[in-house]
Amino acid sequence: MDKVLLYFSLKYFGNWDEIYNALDTKEKISHVDLEKVESKIDCNYITILSPLYPNYLKNCHKPPFVIYFKGDNELLVKYHKAIGIVGGKEYDEYGLFMAEKLSKELSEENRILVTYQKEGINEKVIDYCKENLVENIIVLQDDMKSTLMKLQETKVNDKTLYITESYEKNTKYQENYDTYTNRMLCGLVKGVIFCPYSQEDNFKDLINFAINEGKELFAVPCTSKVLNQTNKLIKMGAKLTENAKDVLNEI
Repeated sequence: MDKVLLYFSLKYFGNWDEIYNALDTKEKISHVDLEKVESKIDCNYITILSPLYPNYLKNCHKPPFVIYFKGDNELLVKYHKAIGIVGGKEYDEYGLFMAEKLSKELSEENRILVTYQKEGINEKVIDYCKENLVENIIVLQDDMKSTLMKLQETKVNDKTLYITESYEKNTKYQENYDTYTNRMLCGLVKGVIFCPYSQEDNFKDLINFAINEGKELFAVPCTSKVLNQTNKLIKMGAKLTENAKDVLNEI
């Protein structure tokens, strides 16, 4: 059955509804196609039927049928240690300082940092983890195939896990992929820290997923008139966060 899920995941470019429909209607697959399907990918994968599939991810809305990954998959079983940290594409010195400060303090407490593959603060968190050999999970914005091409000349840090539910993408499903990325990040963590970001940064889906799934929200306060969305989060009930202790006391 794992190969069946992999086949439909590849055929429908990771689109959850299309995969579900194929399973529901018992869409047929030739024996030959099924036998060679694993040769079409150059990374590891697990399906929702695998005992290695994270239980906490199964409980989210429309859990991924297939997860593609490259790197240390043991990080997936350390849910109790995983904390998300995200921030704006644009940032100031204070935002960068706080992102690196929190990354350092949380890593010293043996926490796993989870973030997007995005420009700005997210990219800086990834760089920090790479430079300091911090355990981290990167939820891909790109599909796995294009990411693997970029990583060909780079040795994957054994403390890093690249993860996605799309081996290849189809542009007609782009809006779905953005939703899937937010769902994946939320499903992998106990809470999410928001570093200063602007109204141009769209974290609405991530915030809604976190609230609906009962995840803790943390926000770094900011005096910037542009990067002030975390102040609004605090007014909504997110925990004001200035150091790792503010996070660890809550989860």
